[in-house]
Amino acid sequence: MPFFCKDRFSRVISLALPAALGALIDMTQVLIDFYLVGYLEVAATAAIGVAVQFMGLFYVFMGVFYIGSNALMSRFWGALDGKSAGKVFSTFAIAALILSIPSFFLAIYLSEMPFVMMNSGDRVVELGGSYLYVLAFALPAMMINQIAFGAFSAAADIKTPLIIKIVSNIINVALSYALIFGVEPLGIASFGVAGAAAATAIAFYIETACYFYFIFVKKRPVTPLLIFDRSLLWRGVKIGIPGGAERLFTYGAFLVFMRIVAEFGNSVMTGYQIGLRVESLVFTSGIGFTIAAMSLTGRALGAKNPVEAEKDALFTAFLAAVIMGAAGILIAVFARPLAEIFRGDDIEVIDAAVDYLVCVGLSQIPLGVAFVLSGAFRGAGDTKTSFYINFTAMCIFRIIPSFILAKLFNDVWFVWIAMLVETWLCGIWLYLAFRRGKWKLVKV
Repeated sequence: MPFFCKDRFSRVISLALPAALGALIDMTQVLIDFYLVGYLEVAATAAIGVAVQFMGLFYVFMGVFYIGSNALMSRFWGALDGKSAGKVFSTFAIAALILSIPSFFLAIYLSEMPFVMMNSGDRVVELGGSYLYVLAFALPAMMINQIAFGAFSAAADIKTPLIIKIVSNIINVALSYALIFGVEPLGIASFGVAGAAAATAIAFYIETACYFYFIFVKKRPVTPLLIFDRSLLWRGVKIGIPGGAERLFTYGAFLVFMRIVAEFGNSVMTGYQIGLRVESLVFTSGIGFTIAAMSLTGRALGAKNPVEAEKDALFTAFLAAVIMGAAGILIAVFARPLAEIFRGDDIEVIDAAVDYLVCVGLSQIPLGVAFVLSGAFRGAGDTKTSFYINFTAMCIFRIIPSFILAKLFNDVWFVWIAMLVETWLCGIWLYLAFRRGKWKLVKV
């Protein structure tokens, strides 16, 4: 099949668009919570922003199971072996549920630690701790949902998870408003930041119920066999561990980067959080294309067609670069009005957000390439390569220069420049590594 053709475009878009819309809905919900708590106090905005970043630590560990199970199921679907895909789902769902129990207790015990580590004020520690404490109750649902979503994406069915996401998030929005501010006629008290977390937790369990309906009642996309196959678990974990390690170490480096930014004061830190929320809207398209690349690469390799796997991945990266690049230009041009949506009355915060958004806008083309090719490596089971490149680039090209420049010039603008340069170098590095083609030889 030619590189540029209607069939390839349709195949990529049919996966990427629903996945991107699902991610957009998730991001929109975070933005809504971020917006609503902004009416409470500045500390509430900072607390939600830091809490959301630290929730990524959960997805780091869950990534081991998600990446490993998705890679295996994609290969099995490519080989038209639906029964084995069902075995993978059952095995990893049981493992995820077991893992969620100690994760729940650990999250409760350490709910305030992230805010103390970030040198937040006492009020931010109090509010953020309450948010993470409540959200910890959703961990079992969140873990099961990740495995279920992986099953649908591996089977090239992204529309069903999108429908589930729409339903749960409509409920989430209504509950967030009610539980944050209270509804006196209905006897609902105001719970503030903790209310936002409670609404999100309820929405996650609604998603779980919907996934269970499709999988256990409708038998879609797999037939759950209710077995636990240790050999399949080990195969998937061997794939997933480098992917999880990539997320863990890259995430740790990101927290160090956030700590560097925090040294410039609360206004810069709040502006940075606002910038991240705006940027997350562009991330959604990148996430959608990443999911498409994982599925298409794994399925093509399962069908013994590495040439099509490479074409699909590179074409997906091309589309991501075009779309995210265009969105990045819009972010840079309209940085100020976008930032003012969240903090229109705080000039220092807005100025900090604008500086960040301008640099972020200029980095979206390589970021799209990096997203997609990292996903393609994972879909092929070559998680070690993406781990090495992403983590090394983050440490060598972003963290170290950011720290040095912050100390030398005491101006956060130089930190944003270091971030921009690192994103371009990482995207180029991933592209060159992908073209070498060693990922085609990986056995899963």
